[in-house]
Amino acid sequence: MWRASRAIVKHRKVQTVVIGMVVAVSAFSAVLGLGLLQAANGPFEQAFGQQHGPHAVAAFDAAKASAAQLSATAHAAGVTGAAGPFQAASVSLVMGPDGGGRGEHMTVVGRAQPASGDVDRVNLWKGRWATAPGEIVMALPPGMRLMGPVTQGGRPTDQHTITGPGLPTFTVVGYAYSVSGSADAWVAPSQMSALHPDHLQMLYRFQNADTDEQVKADLAAATKELPADALTGFQSWRTTRASMLAKLEALLPMLIAFGALALAVSVLIVLNVVSGAVVSGYRDIGVYKTIGYTPRQVVSVFVATMAVPAVAGTVIGIPLGTVVGQPLLAKAFSSLGGNQGISPLAEVVCLLGVPLLVGLTALVPARRAAGMSANAAISAGAAPRRGRGLVVQRKLAGSRLPRSVSMGLGLPFARPARSALTLAAVLLGVTTVVFANGLARAMTGVSAASDRIGAVSYDVDRDPAQPGTLDAVALEKAMRATPGVDGVSGGTQDMVGVAGMTTAINAVFYGGDSAKMGWTMVRGHWLDGPNQIVAPARFLNRHHLALGQSLTIELNGHSTRATIVGEDVTGGDSSLNADWTTLQQLDPGRRADHFEVRAASGADRQALAARLRDLDPSWTVQVRDYGDPNAEMKYFSTAITLVLSLVAALGVFNTVLLNTRERRRDLGMLKSVGMTPRQVVAMIVTSMGVLGLVGGIVGLPLGYLLYRVVVPLMEHAQGMDLPASLEHVYSAPLLAGMFLAGVGIAVLGSFVPARSAARLSISEVLRSE
Repeated sequence: MWRASRAIVKHRKVQTVVIGMVVAVSAFSAVLGLGLLQAANGPFEQAFGQQHGPHAVAAFDAAKASAAQLSATAHAAGVTGAAGPFQAASVSLVMGPDGGGRGEHMTVVGRAQPASGDVDRVNLWKGRWATAPGEIVMALPPGMRLMGPVTQGGRPTDQHTITGPGLPTFTVVGYAYSVSGSADAWVAPSQMSALHPDHLQMLYRFQNADTDEQVKADLAAATKELPADALTGFQSWRTTRASMLAKLEALLPMLIAFGALALAVSVLIVLNVVSGAVVSGYRDIGVYKTIGYTPRQVVSVFVATMAVPAVAGTVIGIPLGTVVGQPLLAKAFSSLGGNQGISPLAEVVCLLGVPLLVGLTALVPARRAAGMSANAAISAGAAPRRGRGLVVQRKLAGSRLPRSVSMGLGLPFARPARSALTLAAVLLGVTTVVFANGLARAMTGVSAASDRIGAVSYDVDRDPAQPGTLDAVALEKAMRATPGVDGVSGGTQDMVGVAGMTTAINAVFYGGDSAKMGWTMVRGHWLDGPNQIVAPARFLNRHHLALGQSLTIELNGHSTRATIVGEDVTGGDSSLNADWTTLQQLDPGRRADHFEVRAASGADRQALAARLRDLDPSWTVQVRDYGDPNAEMKYFSTAITLVLSLVAALGVFNTVLLNTRERRRDLGMLKSVGMTPRQVVAMIVTSMGVLGLVGGIVGLPLGYLLYRVVVPLMEHAQGMDLPASLEHVYSAPLLAGMFLAGVGIAVLGSFVPARSAARLSISEVLRSE
């Protein structure tokens, strides 16, 4: 039995190599699909576990609790891990050597190293840790950069510094991330005195922390020996989790869709390849039965034959899937700051599952063949059973189509089960192409709308560190007079109160040519008159507002009413946009501290930026170039699409290879009566092209349907609405091109074996028969 299986492997080298390749790519696809599905299940928990995140980040009054007392709480009942106490300061920090501009509230913690014990192992993903005076490490997710590069005299520099009122200037030496949000920045403990620390921080892990109530109870038990009111506040890991998942929920539908497609394609290809390989060996099965092999031995021979390339392909495919999947998942979950990737469990499942799937797939047709008589098996192996697709082939033969084309159209009906599996693989490949293309276009449109790409060319901000002569009004007039400027919009922002709302709202006030700055509206219109508001969907949905409603806005003891006239794409749930007249009613005499400038069509943007900088050195000019925030997601979807298309093409390749192997005698006879090699290629490519055509017809609406299901789920998860222009991303030429994707996949997979079949020697084929 083992000798026979080894002989088949040695004799059918091409088939063995092809099966090994297909299984390797299928294992690659399967481990990627399982990794995606697993990553979509509890992504925060995985990152939180990797960093040993604290269940509670607690702040204590240093005047009421000493460091020794806080250290003692680490040994309280129910506490399984703790880090600290660390000195911490709540300060206002701004970018730049002189602290010009609006400050941002940050919590800075003094830590000697990123991993202090077993709790909160901060991921230092770039640079080094702060150890010397004047050094700071900023908290940012991997791959992100500081908002707004530092400028000196209006020109960017590579070195980032940060400071604040009455504080020293720190140089950013590294970027790190804590999934628990334990700090916004870190410095060496010796530097905390310069930041005037106002509390001590402790990080706790508890034995029971499934709910906020449990965390609160455990923290109270751990700190019960401390003086009263020593605990000034804490943050539960459940709160952080909810905030993180709000950002990630938009990705989960996409990940689940791609993961399911990857698994489906890998299973279909294995079923197609292995069952076809066994069926193509029916003739050998008949020969083995003739020389005395029992049915059980016959089954064992062919299962063992399939096991050799199955194990080899699995061993090769799983590491490749892991290597490709790790960076893809890391990009998708970069906001968590963890090392998200393919888990060992997914690898083990594929390592055991793929060979088992191959064995079971080989077992079914092998047992069926083993139950045949020797003559029936030999006959079935020489050609498909008599009558298969005969009616269709006769009707095609009577058509006016070229003979090679009509025969090619009839070939899929000879092996309907194999053709159906091949069609399913091509169909899923087309579905993936359509879905991924629409998703990438939608994300590109949302990014362009959010950043107003193509409309805002420059951002102009005040730099108090530089002497200047022009105030905001004079600068706006000078910029409008600069050749190449097509529009200038001044603006400023402030935290305002809104009647009926318990939290402050970030209001951005616009004047000038704001209508030219590329605002994409979902409903209503942009600001075009006094006392108007435009707000994003998240703000409107959170506060149950609609267009036409009026809000009372309060600032500095003044109030005014403004009407909601539009809903735009950008913004969060605590922000709104208002016109300049509204600001003048709330804060008379307020001047713009920021300008957006639109360049005229055809203007040299760099030269125009230089002219704008020369107007006044106290105003910095930045060329608007945010890049694509969804670049990682588009890279991710493109990679998955290429992988699944390759798998589908390999399935077609294998089908054609098996068909030509079975029909060697038929092809030899056709060539002997005058069929040219070109006609042989045309016949075989046509047989697969029709499957590709059907795959395109069915896969196109399936891909569009998947897009229409997933994108609204992503919108809902982000709490946003999209205008029809950003949702309807498919054009007629695009759909026509993707319709032909199925044909392309089929032709690509069939061309090489078709050319090989066309080169068959007539005498060699007929002699072997």
